[in-house]
Amino acid sequence: MMDCSDCKWEAELRFRNYLEQMGIDLDGRILDVACGPFSLGCIYDNVHGHDNSPKIIRCLKEMGIPACLADISQLDYPPKSFDYVVTFNPPLRPFRQRGNARSGVKRFLEDMLRIAQERVIIRSSPIMSLLPVEYDSLIDRRGENYAIYRADRYRPGSETDLQCEAHSIPIQSTS
Repeated sequence: MMDCSDCKWEAELRFRNYLEQMGIDLDGRILDVACGPFSLGCIYDNVHGHDNSPKIIRCLKEMGIPACLADISQLDYPPKSFDYVVTFNPPLRPFRQRGNARSGVKRFLEDMLRIAQERVIIRSSPIMSLLPVEYDSLIDRRGENYAIYRADRYRPGSETDLQCEAHSIPIQSTS
């Protein structure tokens, strides 16, 4: 059984440092994807954890943090159901196991953008090179190992529609 007693202080140290580095503070409903035992729920209220380990989910629930047992490829939440969707150091293995890691990361980002109302925060050095360039117009801030996306500007549809909308270029109908 996992010991959860040290989770809170370790999460406090780790996440406050990450958020300070990115220059962001979170206020609102948060989905913490691939959260592990050190969920943002240890330092923020209104956090929902998402992880694929039954032990981790049990640990989070023992701390009073609501959590969902599911893989990172199963983000089955309603559109715009969280203010922030965050992932810190998610595993690459689920993306590699399903074939092309780049297309898996793209789908993961699209799911996160669909679920978030305000921002999507990804902190992961290995994933940075796999992030799809067609969503660069949504990047609010980017560092060496993180990217913060403006989910409030995301409109599902073709990449052309997304790029045109991001640059306020009207789209002409061809019909």
